[in-house]
Parts: sequence; structure tokens; C-alpha cells
Amino acid sequence: MVRIVAGRAWLLLCAGWVAAAQNPFDNAALSGKYHFVQLLVSAPSGETRTLAGWLAFDGQGAFTYAAEGTVAGQGTYSVGGAGNATLTSPIRNVEYLSAYLSADREVLIGSSTFAAGVTYDLFVAVRAPASSITNAVLNGAYTGAWVEFRSGSPPVMKSGLVYLTASGGGRFTRAAVVGHASDAGGRTVAQVVADASYSLRPDGTGTAVFGAAASLLAGDRQILVSEGGAYWLAALAGRGILVAVRDPGAAAAFDGRYWIAELTVDAPHWSAAAGSLRALPGGRALLAERIRMDGRAVDFAGLNSYAIAPDGTGALAPRLTPQLVNLALGASLGGRAGAFVGAQIGPLDSATTQYGLFFGVRARVFEGSGVFLDPAGVVNGASFASLPHPVAPGAAVSLFGSGLAARDTRATAFPLPTQLDDVTVTVNGAPAPLYFVSPTQAGIQLPYGLTGGWVNLRLTNSRGASNQVTAPLAATSPGVFFWGDYRGIVLHADYSLITAEKPAKPGETVMIWLTGLGELRPAVAAGAANPASPLAWAVDAPITALFGGEPATRLDYAGGAPGFPGLNQINATIPLNAPVGPAVPVAISTGNAYVDLVDIPISR
Repeated sequence: MVRIVAGRAWLLLCAGWVAAAQNPFDNAALSGKYHFVQLLVSAPSGETRTLAGWLAFDGQGAFTYAAEGTVAGQGTYSVGGAGNATLTSPIRNVEYLSAYLSADREVLIGSSTFAAGVTYDLFVAVRAPASSITNAVLNGAYTGAWVEFRSGSPPVMKSGLVYLTASGGGRFTRAAVVGHASDAGGRTVAQVVADASYSLRPDGTGTAVFGAAASLLAGDRQILVSEGGAYWLAALAGRGILVAVRDPGAAAAFDGRYWIAELTVDAPHWSAAAGSLRALPGGRALLAERIRMDGRAVDFAGLNSYAIAPDGTGALAPRLTPQLVNLALGASLGGRAGAFVGAQIGPLDSATTQYGLFFGVRARVFEGSGVFLDPAGVVNGASFASLPHPVAPGAAVSLFGSGLAARDTRATAFPLPTQLDDVTVTVNGAPAPLYFVSPTQAGIQLPYGLTGGWVNLRLTNSRGASNQVTAPLAATSPGVFFWGDYRGIVLHADYSLITAEKPAKPGETVMIWLTGLGELRPAVAAGAANPASPLAWAVDAPITALFGGEPATRLDYAGGAPGFPGLNQINATIPLNAPVGPAVPVAISTGNAYVDLVDIPISR
């Protein structure tokens, strides 16, 4: 799917992080009736279940739902300040969805990323019409993405994009698909759908008919339309899901933070994910997701590339290939794309083994008056990977907001102070060591010994105390420091920086500077410089460095970088079979995380 980046070093100010003034979300932000479709697929058989119906949220943490005429139930939910949410899974109510609410509160997306076993799901809900509608609510151009499965050995899989123009009177005057099917060699083809139509009931439910001319997308689908018609969903009973968004109508900017959910199969690997995507200038996108892949849950951060054409179509992938079109922007919000839909397909006439759907909606960005912390602004101090990417004990972390300090001030000695000027930050009520403070950013080291799944943070200065923000906590949360165009701060044995003029060599042992390796042994006090003798080793055992996807031949050390608080160091030997080139990816894998953000030059 996606590979991504952000971050420079402790003192990088992330321009534009804070924007429109709004109050943080809470349970009251999610209320009223929503249409939903949820697809659950089992690996490796491809057996599927779909559930399509409605949910009614009470604004206080409880909801009821009904689907397909006979399925009904109730559940609970909780909405965090940034729009991150957890709720009972309608399709399997012993599990919880990791879900995310769009900036306009029109869409809720998610996946059961904390569930066990080998089932993978995708959940999408759109606000239901508040009053009776007619076919006229669907009008204009839409782009949709779909994925479907038919169980078997091997299962049959399909995914693709569909381009539709709704007449407002029950006809699709244009219906074309671009996609591929595993029982047709996986080759991406274009097809025209003849005699496509739709019929809506007053409650926003109905049927879409795609005829039989196109083998990729044919037959009837149950559809569910949002209030105003900007979004609609379709369910193929027991087999698939389609998500469609109205085209923006004019050039819409793809920038800032989006929530994203996806379901992907790349045989034999199955995965489902939910999290955030930050579209950066220059065609880069920073992904931070919780991924369930092959039965294992992983905190992922990675760098992707994107390209958007003037008509709102484009591509998003770890590496773009010529002629690839796998996404479309939609649902314009004040000149910006409010959403995007995408499918795991290749360029026309090319074959790929990857099938799936990804869907993103714009996340709300917050600013408050006085002393204010962004609810989504607790980020890794090296990579700047944000919610839902966790923080880790002992890691360098940056907090973003407004009114945080009167001026820029940095710590000048170790151990780090717990107050700079008049600024303090508490983590679960205890003061944290401070690297620096500024009006919009503070750099702290998290204490060691933190336990549980979340930490609470608050900043206080002479002008008052900020709102409390909550960040997920994990045993590790690695982030490699970088400079320039996502060049990793990786050193030769003589401590000189690896650069294009002085590249690394296969077989060479290099030093990777990062943060977030978690607890150390022997223990180090937060704020104190890591010792040189004895070295403080990272407790998390399965740490691996990968160069161009190839694991290091040897890992001589992983732990605290001597002489610095919160800084980690990995000494790794580049394998002889590592790829060479000006930008070879360097990834770090731990017991709970996989981070693929930076590059280094390697030559022979």
C-alpha cells in the first residue's frame, strides 16, 4: 500500500500543522443515524461476510444498529479529541473497531485492527439523510472503488475503480470500470457497463443495477446514500463493498491530514489497516497506521508517493509507476479534497497480484485559544509519525499546539530540566524532561516505566494549563532522524554522515540514529544522558534493520546512544546483497512496529 515520512530532528517546526479553530471532538460529535457497510474476509479461503444497514448513535457513547432486515443489536463507542474512535464491531460484536470520524462528521471509517485471528475487515459509514430524498440526490460525476471476493481454492478476487455519472433521474449516463480479477490473470483492463441505473427509497437506501456487459462489475448492488449525496456505499451480499464519492467539480487540493482505512490482499499476504495519511508538499505522503497482516498486529509508519492530475485522478503508492491511476479525489471542502477513494490495481494492460480498496476522509485540524495542545499533535520526535502511531517509554516526543511558550528556549545541559522558562509538561501527572519549548511546539522525553495502552499529557505555563491530550503507548515506537529530502541520519564508523558524496557500502557497519526503542537495560533515568559503560541495551529483543528490504547481516548494538538522553543507536552491517542506488530505504522492525521512512545512498 503506502510508504511515508515527516520529521527532521528535535527542533523541526512543522509548518501548517495547526489550522482551523475548533473544539476537540468527544462522544457528542458522533450522533444521529448513519448508513454502513462492513466487509469481513477470512484468509486464506477468501470466505466473506457483508453487513449493510444503519447505526444510530446517541451522542453519549451507545448505539443501536440493524442490518439486512434480520440482524440487529447494540454497542458502545468512544470518540477521542482528534476524531479517533473505538466502537463495537457490528459484524462481530466481541471485537472493537479502530475508527475515525471525518472533519465534517459525515463519514466514519475503520477496521478491527486489534482483533486476533486471520479475519480482516473494512467498515465505512455515512450520515443518513435527515429527511426524505428522491433519485435526484444522486447527480453529477462520481468515482468509486470496489473490492470483492469469492471463496475457493484459490479464492477469486476483484478490485478496481468505477466512473459514474448520475442523471438525477435514476440512470447512470456514464458507467466505466478499470480493474482486474484473479481468475483473468490479474491484468488491469477497462470495460464499459451498459444499462446502468439506480433507484432510491426516501430513507436513502436503494438498488444499483450494473447489467451484465462488464465482467468486472455486474449485477445488482444494495446502495446506501449519504445526506446530500456526496457519498454512497454499495454492498454485494456476502462478497464485496463499493465506496463512491462525488467528484470535486473543480481543482481540489490534496494536502494535510486524512484518516484512511484499507483492505488488501497480495497473495499470500492479507492485511487490514486504519490510521492517518498526511499529504506533504512535493508528492510525499506520511502514513501512520495500525495494520493487521498475516495474523499479526503492527504499528506501521511509512513513506508513499502521490501524483494528482488536474481532473482529480491520480496515484498513491510506495513508488509510482508510469501510467498508474489508482485513486480519485472527491467531496470538495472549501477548495480541498474532503475524501479520496482508491483501488489496488496496476496500469492498464499490466498484471498485479494485489487486490484491495483504500478510502480516506479529511481529518479535522484543531486550534484553541490560550494554551492549547492539538489532540493529534503528539508525534514521534524523529519521524513525526502521528496518531494512531504510538509513543514509547523513554522516547523523544514533540507536542504541537498554540500558546505553548512565550519564546523559543532550549535545554543547555544534561540531565534535561523539567521546566524551561515557565513551561512544564506532565505525562500521567508526572513532570517530563524538556528538550525545548516554543510558541507552537514542545520537545519532551517520555518517562521510562510507562505501562498500559495510553498516556495523558498536559502543558502548563504562566498563562494557564492546556487541555489534556491522550496518545497511544506501545513498547517501542522507532523513528529514524533525517535531514533534507528524507535522508536518514546514518553514520559511517568514523562518525561522518552517509551522503551522496560519501555513500555506504555493502558489508559496512553503520550507525543509525533514532528514538523510540523503549525500555533500556541497565535502566537509565529519564532526562539523563545514556551511559557509555556499560551500554544501555534495548530490552525489546526482535529488533531488525533492513536495507532495501534485506535484513542486516549483523546487529552489533541496539540501545541508548551514549551521551544523549532519549536518543537511540543501532549498529548494523549492511548485507552484501543489499540493493544499491542513491535512495535505498532503511527500515526498522521491532516486536510491535515496522517503520520505513528514510533512505540512504549505497554504492559498491
